[in-house]
Amino acid sequence: MRRIVPNIYSNDIEKSKAFYIDYLGMELAMDMGWILTFASKENATAQISIFRNESNKPLDNSAIFLSIEVSDIDNWYEKAKEQKIEIIYPITNEDWGVRRFFVKDPNGVTINLLMHH
Repeated sequence: MRRIVPNIYSNDIEKSKAFYIDYLGMELAMDMGWILTFASKENATAQISIFRNESNKPLDNSAIFLSIEVSDIDNWYEKAKEQKIEIIYPITNEDWGVRRFFVKDPNGVTINLLMHH
């Protein structure tokens, strides 16, 4: 695993942006309108992503979930299938440069496993 990023849904993405930039002093690493990713200035792998609540997302109603970046996404996908882990979003090459899929952990938490192209 390369990094683990918590994800939060926001009803006010602009207030969230101000909080993470102005208060916590993080840098805006990615802004796609429906998702913002902030990174620590001291450690670029210390990140948090904020999703706009009204975005069309392939998720259930979970308000918090995790993204885990891995080095061999296809291996992790096969392992999930072999272990009969619940896959709730199939392996997909996304337009923004990641290959990913979602699983549910035993607690019902959505885990977004991804790899950058």
